[in-house]
Amino acid sequence: MCDQRRRRDRGCRCGRQVRGFIQPRLLLLLAKQATHGYDLMDALRSTEGLENLADPGMLYRTLRQFEEEGLVSSIWDTPERGPARRVYQLTAAGREYLEWWSADIRKTREQLDQFLAEHESITTAQSSSQAKRKRR
Repeated sequence: MCDQRRRRDRGCRCGRQVRGFIQPRLLLLLAKQATHGYDLMDALRSTEGLENLADPGMLYRTLRQFEEEGLVSSIWDTPERGPARRVYQLTAAGREYLEWWSADIRKTREQLDQFLAEHESITTAQSSSQAKRKRR
């Protein structure tokens, strides 16, 4: 729960987003299927926790960076109707990078699980101690 004093002193932590999570999410989306940037934007915005983080400028800068690094490739789709659009697809290097991200996220999850278990044991011990003092 958040209060105004905490917000001023240290910043509110309610509803915090996982930083740097858009990159692996984009790689995962492209691993599922090659697609247009517009479709990637829709998919990001429909991902819980990323609704407010996905802006088109960030998306296209990231895709350009991925392409420069050889993680994705793109081709122009020129339909009979409508404007030409780029179709992005994951490369073999992109799949390797996605595997690295997955391993890193797994390790982070283990560290978070350990932290939460330690916190729970402290909280449980404190609650138990307080209950004993009340009975006296």
